[in-house]
Amino acid sequence: TVRMLLFPLSISQIKSSAAMRRLKPEMDELNERYKNDPTQKGLAVQELWRKHNVNPMKGCLPVLLQMPVWFALYQALQTAVELYDVPFLSAKIIPDLSDAGKYFVIPAILGASSFFQQKLMPPQGDPMQQKMMQYMLPGIFVVMMLYLPAGLGVYMLTNTWLGIAQQVAVERYLQAKTQ
Repeated sequence: TVRMLLFPLSISQIKSSAAMRRLKPEMDELNERYKNDPTQKGLAVQELWRKHNVNPMKGCLPVLLQMPVWFALYQALQTAVELYDVPFLSAKIIPDLSDAGKYFVIPAILGASSFFQQKLMPPQGDPMQQKMMQYMLPGIFVVMMLYLPAGLGVYMLTNTWLGIAQQVAVERYLQAKTQ
């Protein structure tokens, strides 16, 4: 429900992401031209984004708006007695949604899903920073989810899969629209 309510914001983020992908050659040219002058490079990049009506910060807003839901779900899973010892799917894999789980299945799947989602994102910045984001962000999710309740992991995993589906659908729509 939260993901669907935030879909209008996600659409603008995905459109901005697609525009960033189209601007990649120009960004590379600016990085090469101003490689020794970060101030001028920053100004040139800002001007390029303004000229093409691109805002890379739009991607943060949907995530920031979901954070209160994550905290509320975390609190509910920690304090709701009726959720204690409630299994999810197979009782052997995830026997308790309020516990981290003994096999860490959800964190592993979440890490792989986050890695795939990062692969879908347009390349931005220098290659070293891009590689760091591609591997570190999923790694941070895995480590973060290792000891959090499995129910929160299920929510984040579902949210990630819906985000991937929304991104693919909007990008296909934009691609069909431009052809």
